[in-house]
Amino acid sequence: MTQRPQAGQTLPVENKQVHSQWPVGAKPDDHSAMPWFQPAPWYQHLARFMGMTDSQCYMLGADQPGDSAAEWQLALYCSAGGRQINSLSNYYSPALGPKAPALPGDWLQLFETVGKTYPAIQRLQLQPLTAGQQQQLQQLQVPGWGFFFSHCSDNWTARAENYWQQRPSQLRNTIRRKRQKLVADGAHIDISQLATPELVAAYWQVYQHSWKPAEPNPDFINALLDLASHNHSLRLGVLWLQGRPVAAQCWLVADGVAAIYKLAQDQTFDHYSPGTVLTAALLDHVIEVDQVHTIDFLTGNDHYKAQWMDNMTPLYQLQAYRLNQPAALLQFALLRLKARIRQWKQRIVAVARTR
Repeated sequence: MTQRPQAGQTLPVENKQVHSQWPVGAKPDDHSAMPWFQPAPWYQHLARFMGMTDSQCYMLGADQPGDSAAEWQLALYCSAGGRQINSLSNYYSPALGPKAPALPGDWLQLFETVGKTYPAIQRLQLQPLTAGQQQQLQQLQVPGWGFFFSHCSDNWTARAENYWQQRPSQLRNTIRRKRQKLVADGAHIDISQLATPELVAAYWQVYQHSWKPAEPNPDFINALLDLASHNHSLRLGVLWLQGRPVAAQCWLVADGVAAIYKLAQDQTFDHYSPGTVLTAALLDHVIEVDQVHTIDFLTGNDHYKAQWMDNMTPLYQLQAYRLNQPAALLQFALLRLKARIRQWKQRIVAVARTR
């Protein structure tokens, strides 16, 4: 059980438990926990809002016709006439899925299947990869393929146990002071498992008045909110001040993990720090009510995340080149050369600094 930040009144929080709780540690009804095992509808929505056609996208896995022993499945899309294959992912995708290969044999099967399905393929690009997946692929010997890895983002996480004791005193004091001010001015918080029209409208009102650029695919977010409502993963929080929504957040809870997915704060009310207070309320909710064991800030290395989280791990991109294709072989060789030159320059600078 978490300990709340000391001192100050607690904002009134209305927990709208529209759906019954599924057991802690259990997955939703479709047997896919979001967003770490993103179900097929996630990718269907993502493909549509990325402007992909059905002929460009497909699911590749061991459960293709004729093979019933499925252990992995990836959403992919092809471009350049089948010469380039990419994981169906972007800034909305915190993991490779729906279910990434877990064993060396699965990864080998992936490259073998891609090579047979698209004989003219030159490059396969996969992201985001965890550090464990990247290390596993680095150790893998795949005949006819050359691998090039690069850093693409970062992932911050924290343990839920004794969460508040691990936070900096400055953050706890800020939460206490800002909460007191908001309580005095009549603020309250809604936390809902259902994306009601009122709360969705409140989310977009806050977003439009936030520091963030225009949402590239609002329809995808609306579809995600609806999907998460139906599989019980959604925790949609809105902080209201005198009848106006001033902070809104979308969290996804599944399999003992709470993911902080989308945040927005009305800049007009920055002096209240409503987003900070709402984050604290949602943290209390997922730890006390949902009994999660992990808090996940997903992708991005924003500096403020270090105050809220304990551990940062890098995420990677893999560019795999088919070495029997002359154009792919040349691209791979150039990438390796550029990487070597960059390493040499870094060593020269490091030596110069020591003198």
